[in-house]
Amino acid sequence: MDISKWKLEVYDLLAIILPGLLAITEGWVLLRGWDAFAKTVGGLTATGLTLVVLVSFGAGGLVQELSDFFVKRLTNARYFRRGRDSFWSTAEAETVKRAIKAQLGMPVSSVDTAFDYCLTKLKGQFPRRDMFVATSDLCRSFAVISVLAIVPAMRIAFQTFGLGRSFFTWTGVSVVVAAVIFSLSWRRMVRFRELSETTVFRAYLATVNEPASELEVNRQ
Repeated sequence: MDISKWKLEVYDLLAIILPGLLAITEGWVLLRGWDAFAKTVGGLTATGLTLVVLVSFGAGGLVQELSDFFVKRLTNARYFRRGRDSFWSTAEAETVKRAIKAQLGMPVSSVDTAFDYCLTKLKGQFPRRDMFVATSDLCRSFAVISVLAIVPAMRIAFQTFGLGRSFFTWTGVSVVVAAVIFSLSWRRMVRFRELSETTVFRAYLATVNEPASELEVNRQ
């Protein structure tokens, strides 16, 4: 198997492999301690690094599933579609509805159907959306990983200080840092998820043949 021939997309790198690496690091530190982790990483060969990347790809998929479950349990099933739901009720959406009706010959009332239609019509002409989705999912994983990181942080504190005052101080600081990372990651996750939703409708309008669309609108 020639790893060099693999074609990794931006989503694979940002939203799967990177969170997978972080999850493996946290698990490694939790089970073996920081010193053992640092010593092992320092002695990794090219083959070992390749194996870590492969395992990270699998671990990253599990992190994505966990983070998706976590967010939906805290919110609701349409939380990640709030951007398209909000857009669909604006005056700007009326232009999109008219354009879709002109092309299909019938109106589309469902925002999910309209979104899938617009995304299909783009045919890969809006690659920036992949970056938006990857960034959002990366931040979603960061939010969950930041919470899970408290456990290995406590492991390091106990290994270094024992069960004393410094242990509780270190743990308190870890909780605060995790809370800050969680908050920032969540805000960025929401912002980029909204961008990945609303920009699809706007990018679709740019692909519509304007003279033909105007003609169809005037016939209505």
